[in-house]
Amino acid sequence: MQTYIVFLKGINVSGKNIIKMVDLKVVLTNAAFTEVQTYIQSGNIVVQTTRTCEETSIKIHELIKEHFQLNIAVFVVTPEQLNATLKNNPYPEDAPENKVFITFLDQKIEQNAVVLLKKEVIGTESFEIINNILYYYLPEGMSNSKLSNPFFEKKLKVVATGRNLNTVRKMLSLVTSV
Repeated sequence: MQTYIVFLKGINVSGKNIIKMVDLKVVLTNAAFTEVQTYIQSGNIVVQTTRTCEETSIKIHELIKEHFQLNIAVFVVTPEQLNATLKNNPYPEDAPENKVFITFLDQKIEQNAVVLLKKEVIGTESFEIINNILYYYLPEGMSNSKLSNPFFEKKLKVVATGRNLNTVRKMLSLVTSV
């Protein structure tokens, strides 16, 4: 059995793509996923399965489409991958956890695209892409920032889902209890 952390894109945000996590947990359990745990209502899940990472992503995508009629991007990582993601965080350890964001991308980004995009980012906000994970820091908070998942998706032509540092750490802590 392999343990995976699953991040769903755009679940239960602004009244769109509504999926009750309790219902999703039942669907996943009925599809032979075990030790299913969810965290908050925004599509953060821990599962165990004999499937590969890619098979898990495909199966969860299919189940959501079948049971909830939603076409949702599914990002699946191992605990080791998530731990490495946290270790690669380029921002100071004392940065507020709700102002540092970690975003998973569906494809590799060309370095020249990153260089061009960095020219658009001014002020105290910043971003880095390390091992195809997008990290960004919003010292003034998200409410007045132009940096967001939709911004990066449009500029980099990717599908992405992100979480703040607090949520990513919480998800990693859940796998220690599995």
